[in-house]
Amino acid sequence: MTTLFLDLEKTIIHSWDDPMIINEERVTNKIRSINPDKIGIYSYAIYDRKDLTIFQSTIQEDLENTFQIKIDPTLLVTVEEIADTVKQLKNSDVRTFIQQYGKQKSFSEFIKQKYKVGKFILLDDLVENTEIIEGDLKIQFINPFLKLPV
Repeated sequence: MTTLFLDLEKTIIHSWDDPMIINEERVTNKIRSINPDKIGIYSYAIYDRKDLTIFQSTIQEDLENTFQIKIDPTLLVTVEEIADTVKQLKNSDVRTFIQQYGKQKSFSEFIKQKYKVGKFILLDDLVENTEIIEGDLKIQFINPFLKLPV
């Protein structure tokens, strides 16, 4: 099973404060080529439960309609949840976590903590095109603005 996580800011929306959809054709083509079984959001823009509620009520439907996808509500995570999962400490200092882990390392560690089997892809403008394979777990990073290695 392939699960695709999408970043928000600068990948599919301009910014949290200006959630205009961007890169529609490029991202749509990537989603189609990946053909995921499930789609989630992995973005540092969704900081806490309050931000998650805002996302669900103001941005999610537009994204689903524009990119012709269905976002799995169980695959919407906040930065607080990511930090708690990776560091396994409640009420982690989220700002320090973001600085220490960055997007690529945090995604890799988050997936390793939560899942043991499957293919998980992060589509994000800040990652390098790479993949990690550990047993039955495959983690792939795709930057839609970089060419994939041959």
